[in-house]
Formats: sequence, structure tokens, C-alpha cells
Amino acid sequence: MARRYYCNPLPPAGPATLSPNLGHHLGRVVRTAPGDAVVLFDGAGAEAAATVLEVEGRDVRVEVGARLAQPLGRSPRVHLEVAVALPKNPRADWLFEHGTEVGIATFRPILTERTNRQHERRPHWQRILVAACAQCDRAVLPVIEATVPLAELGAMPLPAERYVATASATELGPAVGDACLLVVGPEGGLAAHEVERLVAAGFAPRSLGPLTLRTETAVFAGAVRLLQAPFRR
Repeated sequence: MARRYYCNPLPPAGPATLSPNLGHHLGRVVRTAPGDAVVLFDGAGAEAAATVLEVEGRDVRVEVGARLAQPLGRSPRVHLEVAVALPKNPRADWLFEHGTEVGIATFRPILTERTNRQHERRPHWQRILVAACAQCDRAVLPVIEATVPLAELGAMPLPAERYVATASATELGPAVGDACLLVVGPEGGLAAHEVERLVAAGFAPRSLGPLTLRTETAVFAGAVRLLQAPFRR
């Protein structure tokens, strides 16, 4: 299968010069050569086959074909949103990278009683999402929403199926519907009154097992449990 590379917007059919960043990656990192086949994807579901015509440093010219009728990228059956108190870097990077690879659709950073707002590296995080999508052949890039206090989460439009990770007697299982939301607290856990507020807002408390997990590991473990369903085209 040809390698997929993020290119938004996709150029029209015909000769095109790729952006300097993508050209650098193809020419200097991957070391593509004239005649190599690649696939360009826009992170919104569209893809186009292309053939490398010329490589001169960062300047890479390709011949772009028509949009692929059957894109290579895939998407999970369940649209999973995770609201999470982000850990400090570099563990936040790990969370975004592996959360993308496992199939999380939306990341929503939250502020809780036991966390404070930290420096946000959104351009850096976006590059992580792009690289992870290319690596795992995802069709659509995840979204990182604006950071909100946990108290505001319950007042937002939310999926009917929603959970909060706690030390509940009931373990989290596969999602029932096509969309769901999981809340994961900080290293010290959510305060009791925060859990009570979420339960009152319709969040079902669920356990991720008997072990104590770091935040980024809890996000990954919860996503795997909820997304136990085939990917779809």
C-alpha cells in the first residue's frame, strides 16, 4: 500500500508542488524518488493518489490523480470524545499520539479541582495528530477542543451515552451506541463532589479495572474498552 501523507487542502489533479514542510519530509526524511507512488489525504476523509515527478531538496513536485473513490483511510464505528485533565508534557504528547491511534475522535481538555491550566502547545499537538493519523491510516483527524472547567462540561451538548472513570464496582465495557463521552480525571483523581456533579448530569461511573493508572494510560485503556468494534470505511 502506498504511504499516506497529510496535505490540506488537496491540490487539484495535475502537476503540483507540495508545501515546504511536506516536501522536506518526502525529500529529506523519507527520501522518495521520481516515480514513487504516494497517497495524499486531507484529514477530512478525502484522498488522492500522486506520483513523485521531481525532488530537489524541499521542492517536491508530484502528479496528482483524481480523488480516490475508495480511500485507504478508515474510521472507528464509534465517535468517542474524551474529556481529560491533561498530564504534563511529555505525557500529554503520548496521550494525543496514542489516543489518535486507538481511535479517539475528540479530545476536550478539562480543568478540575486538582489540576491547573498548563502551557498549551496546540501547533505541536496538531503535528502529533497528523503524524499519528498517517501512521495508523485514519481517515479523519481528531479535534482538540478548547479547555473548559469541569463544572461547565455538564451544561454543554453531550452524547446521551457518557461515562466517568472512577473506582466503581461496574467496569467499563464496549460502547452501546454510535457516540459516547468518557471523562478521565487528573493523577490525584476527581474530587468526590466533582464525581457527584457528573453523575447528576447523567454520567455513569465506570471502573477501568483494579489497578491505579496514570491519566494517559487511563485514557488509552478506556478508549480501547469503548471502541471494541470494527473500524469502518
